[in-house]
Amino acid sequence: MSSLAPPLTVALLTYNRLHYLKEAIAAILAQTYGDFEFLILDNHSVDGTSDFLMSLNDPRIRYVRNAPNTSVQFNCISAYHIASGRRVIATHDDDIMEKHMLENQMNFLDNNPDVGLVWTNITDIDQDGKQLTKKQESFEDRIFKPGEYLLGFLRERLWPMPSGVMFNRALLPKGYSESYLRTRPPRRLKNPMDAAGIEDILLPARINQKNSIAVLGKPLLRRRLHTNQFTHAASLSRPGVYLYRGLRKIARRIPEIKAETFQFDAHALRFDIQDAITSNEGETISKNTSRKIETAFTKLAENIHSSPEAFLAGLPVILLRMLISTVKTDIEPQKFSAENHHNCTKKLLAWTIAKTKNLSECVLDPLEGKRIIIFGSAFIAALLILEAKRHNLQVVACIDSNSNRQGKRLLGIPIQAPTWMSEHVLPEDIIIISSERDHEHYIEAIIRQHLRSNAEIISWKNLIQ
Repeated sequence: MSSLAPPLTVALLTYNRLHYLKEAIAAILAQTYGDFEFLILDNHSVDGTSDFLMSLNDPRIRYVRNAPNTSVQFNCISAYHIASGRRVIATHDDDIMEKHMLENQMNFLDNNPDVGLVWTNITDIDQDGKQLTKKQESFEDRIFKPGEYLLGFLRERLWPMPSGVMFNRALLPKGYSESYLRTRPPRRLKNPMDAAGIEDILLPARINQKNSIAVLGKPLLRRRLHTNQFTHAASLSRPGVYLYRGLRKIARRIPEIKAETFQFDAHALRFDIQDAITSNEGETISKNTSRKIETAFTKLAENIHSSPEAFLAGLPVILLRMLISTVKTDIEPQKFSAENHHNCTKKLLAWTIAKTKNLSECVLDPLEGKRIIIFGSAFIAALLILEAKRHNLQVVACIDSNSNRQGKRLLGIPIQAPTWMSEHVLPEDIIIISSERDHEHYIEAIIRQHLRSNAEIISWKNLIQ
């Protein structure tokens, strides 16, 4: 590495995962592009991480050991300020770079000077490093001109894997040090975990205000998926509310998409209703929640023609209202198209169209006579429970890896930890994956880890024609 400021800083964030950390470090040191500062930020691990890192003999390495009880957010944002490289990438100790990853990203940024940030396609691996899909498809590299990523996220849910995000450090938005390098969280958040993960989207979106950003279609990062990643979120819904409010604020500053801001309002509204319905533990929906649903439904219906994209964003709310009401709606969802949208939106639209044509239509009819277990306890899970109750089908439990959800109920259905399945799921049972994102392959792998029986596992999306 040059004695001058390096062109790149690779920041590796770690905490008590020495068994994964060693593999991540080996992959970084083996990169075909080697002119980088290697900054390792340790959140005060107590598993031998410090001794191991101190034993490494590579002049590129700078080791920073944080004080106890330092937040994950602090560790990540501080990396951007401690780094000396012109570009920076903050990666995680459980993910593995392919050997050409840094070279490909650096070359892309060099060849496209208008691009300020680039991330990569990924391959999913399990906790033991085994690939979860037989083949990860590549796609064409994509460049998003200023503002395009925000609208693309609404339609396609393009969620950059933070371990693969490289950007020009000079573009780090103002206020990041003010927001995160402090001892207390911002006052507006009662619980800082209510905003967990949203910077994965807000950082690229903020840079995309004035700069192009890009994604490389070749899978250059192995993302390790394990149960511990899904156990700490304080709320299922508040991160979504804060995310879309943040995106709306960014969109208002971009003249080309300022008129589209109601789409962001609709997404935030959808998460507000998710918060209400998933907090409803009793079998009967409370009057307060019912009022919230009706108000949200009315707002979406009033703007259905002026903002059809917002209507698509609010489909879970529309469908929820149809499932709890005996009054037929005059909305005509068949007039809308979800082309170029995320698969979840397409399936929700098809479900809504089917309900509009025939309110007694039941997507769970093929499962009649079987016990149903729903993996997840968010909006889709609530819709499935209500659909099952309308047609006297038996939902035994919801399964959630989130420790904050376990022991509670969703519309009267108990929420259990994944370990519950090993003793209670029978071979003839059906497990429905209720995820909105298209990552059923690794969710099924997590489920199989806890099953003794060979119960059938299906996605809710496969139930929608």
